[in-house]
Amino acid sequence: MTKLIISFTLVLFACLPLYSQSGSAYTRLGIGDLEYTNSARRTGMGQLGTSVADENFINSLNPASWYKINRTRIEFAVYYNGMFISDNNNSGYFGEMEFSGFSMAFPISELYGITASAGLVPFSNVSYEIKESFQTPEPYDVSYNGSGGLSKMFAGTSYKLPFGLVLGANFDYYFGNLVYKSRIDFINSTTSFAEYENRFNPKGVGGTFGFISPDFSSLIDTNSISEFRFGASVSYLGSLDLDTLLISRSSTGIDTINSGRGEMEVPLRFTVGANVIFNKNYLISLDYAFQPWSEFRINNVEQPGLRNAQKFSLGFEYHPLNEPGITFWEQIIWRSGLSFEETQYMINNEGINQYSVSGGFSLPISFGNTLDLGVQYSMRGTNNSNLIKENIIRLNVGISFGELWFIRQSY
Repeated sequence: MTKLIISFTLVLFACLPLYSQSGSAYTRLGIGDLEYTNSARRTGMGQLGTSVADENFINSLNPASWYKINRTRIEFAVYYNGMFISDNNNSGYFGEMEFSGFSMAFPISELYGITASAGLVPFSNVSYEIKESFQTPEPYDVSYNGSGGLSKMFAGTSYKLPFGLVLGANFDYYFGNLVYKSRIDFINSTTSFAEYENRFNPKGVGGTFGFISPDFSSLIDTNSISEFRFGASVSYLGSLDLDTLLISRSSTGIDTINSGRGEMEVPLRFTVGANVIFNKNYLISLDYAFQPWSEFRINNVEQPGLRNAQKFSLGFEYHPLNEPGITFWEQIIWRSGLSFEETQYMINNEGINQYSVSGGFSLPISFGNTLDLGVQYSMRGTNNSNLIKENIIRLNVGISFGELWFIRQSY
């Protein structure tokens, strides 16, 4: 069965484009699109799941959720974004494929819910390319493109208090490379062009702190609810050190116009959620995320085109009980989700909203090991006010391995 799963994954990747091409023009603003999760599991459930703790999953959104992990786990994932983009006059399709993170977790004490975890996950993504043609007496093309993003390395732990409250904390290190280019080409000339490249290299430390409440299912007078919990997390970035570089290129040469150091102030992210489990098989989660991007600053200067971002998410998961004798198909975990997001983008006094529907499943490779797939379809933006409408298909594929390590021998 393992060979079958690996073959299926290779065939799936072979069918995807072997190039990475630009996506949303909205990522010109701020630090680009926000990445709420790197996981195929959470992609299939609406991307959040702050209060959900799973023994077979490393949730990078809330470190308190690791307390149930009872095996050493290694997870990594990739994703493919396909975008159908249109305005009032043109339309096109663009795609990109990216590595979306790696994480590890080590259970230390099941009794106290102590699990240590570390990993590397994306925080934001910039990827766009825009081209305009002008038919003047001397025709010319103007193009804008950008790439890069912000990434996060984290290391932290969880701890379960005696009365059931679970706490978690991360040490986070943020770093990135944001590149913005603008270029003009004169059509009737083979040598006349001009290009400006603006580079930002932010880096700095922060922290993520979270909790998951005790199980309140005993307070509900019904036998069908087996678990009911709340959870929340806060990610603090603060002021990141910023290296800047402005380069000019033309047919006459290359010149470094300006270089320096400054600060990038990224607002904190707050998430809160609740989940309930019915009949030990069916999980429903409801989440809310908020990040005040109106407070984003570069060198204490407010950046245009940004507003406060918020996201609502509803997720569902069917998890079969692990009983002896069940077949391969009876072990599949199924997921679905809905979400609504008021993105951080505000253009021409028009807020850019996103509506998403998602689904996915986990295929068992062996006990505790799965191949996870998540698919999300989103609609973002509008053609009103000369803006851009985007229909986005995101395919996320991940692998989660779990094994027993560091077993104490008895003599």
